[in-house]
Amino acid sequence: MKIGIIGAGFTGLTAGLILQKKGHQITILEKESVPGGLAVGFRAPGWDWSLEKFYHHIFTTDHYIRRLGDEVGVKFDFRRPNTSSLIDEEILQIDSPATVLFFPKLSMIERLRMGMVIGYLKYLASWERLEKYTIADWLPKMMGRHAYRILWEPLLMAKFSQYANEISLAWFWARVKARSTSLGYPRGGFQHLADSTAAKIGNMGGQIFYNLAVSQILQANNQLIVHCQDGQTYYFDKVIFTLSNAALVKIAPQLPTDYKEKLLSYRGIGAISMVLEFKKPFFRNQVYWLNICNDNYPFLAAVEQTNMIDKTHYHNHHLLYIANYLVPTHRYFQMTDSELLQEYHPFLNKLHHGYQNNLLKCYVFKASYAQPIMPVNYSQRVLPHQTPLKNVYLANMQQVYPWDRGTNYAVELGEKVSVTLAGDK
Repeated sequence: MKIGIIGAGFTGLTAGLILQKKGHQITILEKESVPGGLAVGFRAPGWDWSLEKFYHHIFTTDHYIRRLGDEVGVKFDFRRPNTSSLIDEEILQIDSPATVLFFPKLSMIERLRMGMVIGYLKYLASWERLEKYTIADWLPKMMGRHAYRILWEPLLMAKFSQYANEISLAWFWARVKARSTSLGYPRGGFQHLADSTAAKIGNMGGQIFYNLAVSQILQANNQLIVHCQDGQTYYFDKVIFTLSNAALVKIAPQLPTDYKEKLLSYRGIGAISMVLEFKKPFFRNQVYWLNICNDNYPFLAAVEQTNMIDKTHYHNHHLLYIANYLVPTHRYFQMTDSELLQEYHPFLNKLHHGYQNNLLKCYVFKASYAQPIMPVNYSQRVLPHQTPLKNVYLANMQQVYPWDRGTNYAVELGEKVSVTLAGDK
């Protein structure tokens, strides 16, 4: 079969690799100049590894992407970096049962109670009976309001903004279940992994076209016609669409009205990632990941990449992500890079007074859609891969549940949609 795949993120790449191996003729159409999707990387002068525009790492439990790495010859290195939280302007390491037991902001009873709740969720085999509860209701009752208010509520609010009180407990379970203290990173960066996957598809005879945005998908005479904005037209037997729901509505006019309404009913949060390049380390105590549990800060987390990955790959400079999840209408999306840095400056200066003396470069990247909103009983809303438009298949992050969106589950999604497509004769 001639199969078209729209989008060269890890879902599209995985599906392309699997279906090309099965003997199908694969063509991937990507509007950007490189593969990778939200895991796309960039490389500054003097770097021999790329860096993701939006921070990424994997857990030891992320078997799908590790298997993909093995297949295309990209190895993951695992380390146990320092994960901490900023509470009352104090940086406290909280990344293991031992650090929880000695956490000074809670009483011993509160620490034990929190540890038992996390342990219960960690070893609970399934999530189905949890999804009828919200995190905001269940966690304070089980863990205690004080512990919830200090550690979890600020993170939930920063992550989901106005939707924080709607998020299903199943999503939180998945975050606890998948998490490992050791974190992995592909040698060369995630861009290298995407490039290697794309190269293998090409070596097997598949085609990937970049800088090619799709403008319309039409069905006629049992064939799918894909028009591109540059005037090119492609003909396929089947199509996998890996972009957002809104994008599918825009380019597939033959979809039924009720299905379009359903697609547009899903909600999401955007992301803004600032990468700061320094001559010297930002954190003085080797912190890799710092959760910001102070609700007056204008960002969610600070992640120093070079406290996990050797700085020699980045011209011996030190790299720090400042991470934010915001509704797409937030004023930060309209700010220039310098305006946003000025907004963050007082808070960065609290974390490292005089940091600007070592600052070399500021990069800012924005995505209007990066995090789905998953309310209670979301499993009942997850759409099947097959759309009402015959032989058009949907595979995007709105179908990843209860797991959080990420490269591992993008790969899993690519595997699943490939099985569905191959089984539909």
